[in-house]
Amino acid sequence: MKLDVLRKIIREEVRAAVKEELQDVMNEAVKYASTPTKMQEVPKGQPKRWSTGKSATLDEMLQDTRLSMTSQDVSNIKEKIFYTINSKNLINDVSSFFKRQSKKLSLKKELEKYFKTSIKGKIIRYDHHLSHIASSYYLSGFKNATGISIDGFGDFCSLAIASCQNNKIEILARTFYPNSLGVFYEGITQILGFKNYGDEYKVMGLSAYGKPMYKKKLEKIIEFDPFKFINLNLKYFLHTKKNFDYKFKGTPKSKPLIDKKKFLKLLSIDNKKLNQFETKANIASSAQKIFEEIFFKIVQQSLRYYRSKNLVLSGGCAMNCLANGKLSSQNIYKNIFVPYCPGDNGGAIGSALLSYNKKLSTKSFQNPYLGLRNNNKKELIDFLKINNLKFLEYSNYKKINRKLVSELIKKKIIAIFRNNMEFGSRALGNTSILCDPRLLNAKKIINSKVKLREKFRPFAPSILEQDVKKWFKTSIKSPYMSFVLKFQNKKKNLIPAVCHIDQTGRLQTVDKKLNPYFYDLLKEFKKKTNVPMLLNTSFNENEPIVENQFRAIKTFKRTSLDFLVINNFLISKKNVK
Repeated sequence: MKLDVLRKIIREEVRAAVKEELQDVMNEAVKYASTPTKMQEVPKGQPKRWSTGKSATLDEMLQDTRLSMTSQDVSNIKEKIFYTINSKNLINDVSSFFKRQSKKLSLKKELEKYFKTSIKGKIIRYDHHLSHIASSYYLSGFKNATGISIDGFGDFCSLAIASCQNNKIEILARTFYPNSLGVFYEGITQILGFKNYGDEYKVMGLSAYGKPMYKKKLEKIIEFDPFKFINLNLKYFLHTKKNFDYKFKGTPKSKPLIDKKKFLKLLSIDNKKLNQFETKANIASSAQKIFEEIFFKIVQQSLRYYRSKNLVLSGGCAMNCLANGKLSSQNIYKNIFVPYCPGDNGGAIGSALLSYNKKLSTKSFQNPYLGLRNNNKKELIDFLKINNLKFLEYSNYKKINRKLVSELIKKKIIAIFRNNMEFGSRALGNTSILCDPRLLNAKKIINSKVKLREKFRPFAPSILEQDVKKWFKTSIKSPYMSFVLKFQNKKKNLIPAVCHIDQTGRLQTVDKKLNPYFYDLLKEFKKKTNVPMLLNTSFNENEPIVENQFRAIKTFKRTSLDFLVINNFLISKKNVK
């Protein structure tokens, strides 16, 4: 008997056996999934919230919040099993399933090992997209809203539409694997040479430099479907192939999502042409255009399922600020809210709020500055001396802000590291690099001498909330940099450092309540210049954002930054006057 024939027989026998076993699993899972689970009440005597102080033990935290997981095994169980049964990679898919389950089941042990303590807290698993929508709805302040979550995949699903009313969320429609708007955009991101997980924002910046000349051809690989919303031409995609997986050790990466050879053939280009900036920009522009059109149709179709004047967006695709900005002008919904944590990191907040939405006031979570800082003054001073840095300590933030404004006007670039760190993907004034937005060459200086990143990438304007309408063609609130919007024609030439090539800016509207320190700095800058905004970019050097004062000092030393602020300390490489 030939070897390939033997392999075929074995494969068919295994497939038949697994089918039989999976059918039993499905019957039980469906039975379990159809049984509604009751929300667990907080036991009497337990506090509504826990402090991050030393007095709170890990077990106390977990007992109070119930450690939540943004993945639920029984979510979409029928779809998962039917797909697996019919999969060409049945054995591999089943193997991967059991590996994932093993990791999930060992979570408590891993946490106990890491924190070196026993954990009695109960682990509750929530549907991936339910957690996403919760992170947006409960933070929005809306009594009712339509919730939409769009990403790559989570719980076998890439899109969910939900009704959000009276503190309850009900998912009404989904798009299932393998179709995904997020996979399409991530695949294009990889094709353009941006290999790291989460590099899609680079494509958004690049798209403004091109024209959508490849749009018609790219429409052959993805289309809008009025029933399942998204339909991928799997001929061009690789995520359904054998051994596809994401790698999150070190720099997160995934295997290629789009077949490059077929992609190049479709566009009638070769590798040499693909590597040209103009070609990349045109592909980025085409992909962004397709993304926006499908995205807008999904939002329009959501009205079929639940009508509200409010829309809450979440999932990785909600970080497409270009699409969000254009959506805001289409008047499909009166109000649009995107949280500071629309991606998978926000799923943790969504899961916690799903458990405690009846007990906690969600208004307390609207502040994005949730991170902790090392505020040990003695350690800071000692480290500054070791690094031969000069410094002055000011008595309050208003005094140091006046000094900062005087230096910003002198074309100085300043790094800010004070108060609690931002939660999410945006630098919102507490872990930021700031510059005068009127400087013509600011982009070049910061990109080449500080950030060490691609020259085409734009910088965000942070603006006083009350001045938005005077500078932008909208009055929308954007406290978390969720919307890219057009500048007023009369204003765009005044702030070249933050005005992108398409006359847009990804604005942050600064509210005195959320960040009085940053608000005061912008107010002081406006008093001196009549410009109520600053260039704001994350405090890092082509690396993860700095997370402690020691990393902040090291980054400051090896870059061309002029000043560093740590709380009320003004730090310089030269004598501070």
